[in-house]
Amino acid sequence: MAENGYQKSKAVDVYLDKAMHYHRLAQKIVANTQDKEPVVRLKMEKFIKKYDDARVEAVWDAINVAKLEKCQGWKFIEDGDEFILQLQIKYQGNMKQATEFEQKQVELSTLYEQAYKEIRQNNQRCFCKGNWFTQIIRIFKRW
Repeated sequence: MAENGYQKSKAVDVYLDKAMHYHRLAQKIVANTQDKEPVVRLKMEKFIKKYDDARVEAVWDAINVAKLEKCQGWKFIEDGDEFILQLQIKYQGNMKQATEFEQKQVELSTLYEQAYKEIRQNNQRCFCKGNWFTQIIRIFKRW
């Protein structure tokens, strides 16, 4: 990330925490199957690969968020309130006038902040069940 001038942010941390979660799951499987029969270890390779693929995907998501934050010139969580305030000033309080892109930025900022707070407050480790996660994925797919 540093070689491209991307900065770590709280939104990036959401995905890096997710990647670490999957890494830990894979490591636990490896540790718990070392003394097992080769057949068991072979069957568990499927889960290790699944978690490793999810880890890699989360890292790429973190990079993509950092890239987006660099392009837009502000960070979703750290600067989100200021961005929303600037939009309210620009559109004189009528946020319905905001472009679709600006509306998606506001939505993502809100969801990333919610995700970050949930993870920090609850020490949440199951990232696929959060309502915010589903919403973020849906926004990115439509974008």
